[in-house]
Amino acid sequence: MEYFCHIPCGHSIPENNPHAVSVNLPTISDVTGYEEGDPSITEIMESAYPRFRQNRLVKKVNDHVRNSSSIPEEIDLLPVASLHAVNLIEKRIGKNLTFISSDGIDFIKLEKNSPVMTEIKDLLQHSGMIPSSRKAEDYLLKNKVIDEEYPENLEAEESAISIVKTVLSDGYGSSSVDDVFLCTSGSNALYTAFEALKSYQAKCKRNIFIQFGWLYSDSMAIIRKYSDKHSIFLNITDTDSLEAFIRQNNSEVACVITELPNNPLVQSPDLPRISEMLKAHNIPLLVDTTIGTAYNVEVMEYADIIVESLTKWACGNADVLMGAIVLNKSSLLAQELKEYIKQFNVVPYIKDIRRLAEEIKFYKERVRQISDNTLQFVDFLSTSKKVKKIHWALGEPSGDNYRKVMRSGSSVPGLISVIFDKELKYYYDRLPLAKGPSFGTEFTLAMPYIYMAHYDLLQTSEGKEKLKGLKIDPELLRISVGLEPIDQIIRIFDSL
Repeated sequence: MEYFCHIPCGHSIPENNPHAVSVNLPTISDVTGYEEGDPSITEIMESAYPRFRQNRLVKKVNDHVRNSSSIPEEIDLLPVASLHAVNLIEKRIGKNLTFISSDGIDFIKLEKNSPVMTEIKDLLQHSGMIPSSRKAEDYLLKNKVIDEEYPENLEAEESAISIVKTVLSDGYGSSSVDDVFLCTSGSNALYTAFEALKSYQAKCKRNIFIQFGWLYSDSMAIIRKYSDKHSIFLNITDTDSLEAFIRQNNSEVACVITELPNNPLVQSPDLPRISEMLKAHNIPLLVDTTIGTAYNVEVMEYADIIVESLTKWACGNADVLMGAIVLNKSSLLAQELKEYIKQFNVVPYIKDIRRLAEEIKFYKERVRQISDNTLQFVDFLSTSKKVKKIHWALGEPSGDNYRKVMRSGSSVPGLISVIFDKELKYYYDRLPLAKGPSFGTEFTLAMPYIYMAHYDLLQTSEGKEKLKGLKIDPELLRISVGLEPIDQIIRIFDSL
């Protein structure tokens, strides 16, 4: 499918795919319209990132259940991944909830003015415990709401789980597929690992969760909202401050959570130093390698727990929402954590696993080719007079930290953030390519990250000062480099 063109606002990415996890927002005004709930934008959107906006197939199920069950208007139906997810939500908010089930789709029933409405909606977003679009599709087929399913290649059911887990086990160097747990999304992988760690560490009275670096927005929300105590270090290169805190509080620390590299500045922590420091105090290290991937970085030597959003490069096509937890075979704590993870794990729908099993076969080669493209693309951008700054894995101030864990001299992630010589709108609106949330696609995908992930910070002087203090330019453009011939990618940006 051709994406080097001007795609209309609201078209799904990938186009004409009901399972798409992205949506095209071709201008900055379209982006701000979406963020502000402008009906002229939101009502024409064919898709969106499913944790933030309900997939259209799920919405059809919602409407069908509401009508067939005569649910009154004052009652909201909140679709969830499973009854197990309902139980986890009940435990998290400390309240019993009313729910209904219909042909395998489960809903929380809640009065629209319920005081826990916002809390539950936020939890569903942060934890990713939402129903699969393919599960919704099967419901709609069974109930004759739609006539046919979307045609796509799926791996056989009996081999799908084994294929996905084997690829991840081999990629990360885990000894067994039993060290791999599949989750409903990348955020759900982090949330599941977080809840398991919190429960496990409670017996040792360790309850401080440490956020190291400016992380993905929902990851930060999980740490901030759901930990009993937390400590936040926003500078991912300031290992000295982390070490000083560990020295004073090591007996209370439950876990250190970081990304390699982080989002959107693509900066890396000093994993070898941090790992050595934490092992001395029996503190686990959780690393989100979604940007780094299993094939660009080697982190199993340092991390006790790895989480990854498989929606990104493992999938490559932006049509599956899934995540994974991978445990270090050499970490006693990680191995003891297995039973706790099982208690909190929400297993993905089998048809999603079948789709991912088909796509993950090309994970390693996909990452290799995109890495090669990225190196050449950065070379081009570094000579462009239109570019003021490039954030990428080998750039300052943390390039040396990344080099300590990269698999080879060309193993760089295909995610970069660029600051242009003019305001972002000038270039973003002119770019003839796919523009929307997510990354890790086989096609080049651009996103005005701060506008979409931290729009609230742009609305106040305090928010803008916070970004300035973090050295995050709100005008940066995050680019996920694709598999297209590199001369085509360069041509698109050179012609601006």
